[in-house]
Amino acid sequence: MRAIAESMGMANGALKHYFPDKNAIIRTAFTHVFQATNQRVRERLHGRTGMAALRVFCEEVMPVADLTDLEARVVVPFWQRALTDAGLRQLYADSMALWRSQITGFLRQGRDEGEVRTSTPDDVVAEQLLAMLNGLQAAAVLDAASATAAMQHRTLEAFLNSLK
Repeated sequence: MRAIAESMGMANGALKHYFPDKNAIIRTAFTHVFQATNQRVRERLHGRTGMAALRVFCEEVMPVADLTDLEARVVVPFWQRALTDAGLRQLYADSMALWRSQITGFLRQGRDEGEVRTSTPDDVVAEQLLAMLNGLQAAAVLDAASATAAMQHRTLEAFLNSLK
């Protein structure tokens, strides 16, 4: 907390007025990243549905640009803190529940439009996709040389093609 306050040019006590502990900072940072991602998705949808909407969603989560890479650098340490904090775990669970709902909605649209033909149930596909996106975030932070933007896009395309 002292180092954060110092880097902001604030006294530690001033920072504690807004953030009583490190978990409060981490909660705020994660919430900001989650809301910013959702806002970018909404802005890019422009009437897209089904697979096109699902692709937009994934592209905004994957750490393939400076901003999304920075966001992954917030998310990965958040997971570590959430292991020992029930409130942070619940925030994560609630966030993923919202994304699951969005993903299954896009999949239903894709099925209605004839783009999604896999026999795998939508709830399972949503779990697979969330696991892949979370994994790409971790890989990009921990092994950027292997988890390049090109590799992430290839991985996404292979997954989306498996739904046809």
